[in-house]
Amino acid sequence: MHVGLLISGDINQQSGGYLYDRQLVSFLERQGDSVEIINLNRSGYLHNLFCSSIPHELNGLQLDILIQDELVYPRVFNINHRIKKQLNCPLVSLVHLLDSTRPLNPLRRITAQWAERQYLRSVDGIILNSAYTLQKVNDLLKDKTPPHIIAVPGANHHEPPPVKTTESCPGWPGLNILYAGNVIHQKGLHVLLDALGHMDADLFRLTVAGRLDMEPAYVKDVRKIIERKNLQHTVQLTGPLCSSDLTTCYLKNDVMVLPSANEAYGIVYIEAQRFGLPVIGTLAGGACEIIQHGINGYLIEPGDSKSLAGLLTLLLNDTEHLNSMSKNAHTYYQQHPTWDDSCARIRGFLAHTIRS
Repeated sequence: MHVGLLISGDINQQSGGYLYDRQLVSFLERQGDSVEIINLNRSGYLHNLFCSSIPHELNGLQLDILIQDELVYPRVFNINHRIKKQLNCPLVSLVHLLDSTRPLNPLRRITAQWAERQYLRSVDGIILNSAYTLQKVNDLLKDKTPPHIIAVPGANHHEPPPVKTTESCPGWPGLNILYAGNVIHQKGLHVLLDALGHMDADLFRLTVAGRLDMEPAYVKDVRKIIERKNLQHTVQLTGPLCSSDLTTCYLKNDVMVLPSANEAYGIVYIEAQRFGLPVIGTLAGGACEIIQHGINGYLIEPGDSKSLAGLLTLLLNDTEHLNSMSKNAHTYYQQHPTWDDSCARIRGFLAHTIRS
């Protein structure tokens, strides 16, 4: 197959969605397919909505199928019928997270819902990363969803780690906590910091591994919270980490916490469980597809810092329980599909769409 992948921005960006895109490209190329990555330069949201010309990056392409990362929807939602005619091939959308499900102001959300509805009706098939994402697409399209497939993210993109238990950190009586995610309001770092404010700062260490440049105002607020709660010596903001450094980070910690307001799936939850870390997420989004409450992690209501503080205190005080959850987390990971498993499903779906 000659496959096109239309994305917004650099495919090497550090996020779960772009990691998913890279893994798919790598798999298709290993199967002998050729993949053309078409990168649309970022423009303003309103500019994209009202731009009616076909992107020049698509000119002259000879493709069997074009995959569109759903992030490009503002640019193509009203011209996909012309793109399909020009390329003479089917279009498939790869949906990581609907824009309209993110925290937005009311007008922006209504606009996103309208444009995403038009966009998803313009494609021949949809690839989704979770049952939660499918539910949101069905809600948007009133269950008139095009042919689709769910292919969950894998987590086997790091070197194989040993099973992680708290016994690997002898001599430290406290709890090593990891927040692995970009520092943006949606990911809920402020909720975690509020929870830690109710705990003894001498009994935990928090490592925050993720980009600090995406929402500067929020990062500034986070730093103020850290200072106000006197957590300067127990909280480390590392910025983004390369794969090997992130692996080391997973191995040095006991639990991973990402209390997102909306996480469509959460590759990082599976990543952490691969290293034997129990994970704490929220009941919003797709985390419940990964986290078995009380077995391999915990689920809290978004913003519930009080419950989060209680759960962290439980893990701090009960090493045997923490070790049991650590083993359960690793066992769950071992039963989870690999990237090749999921990408093979996608490849079969693409071939079927072309034949249809």
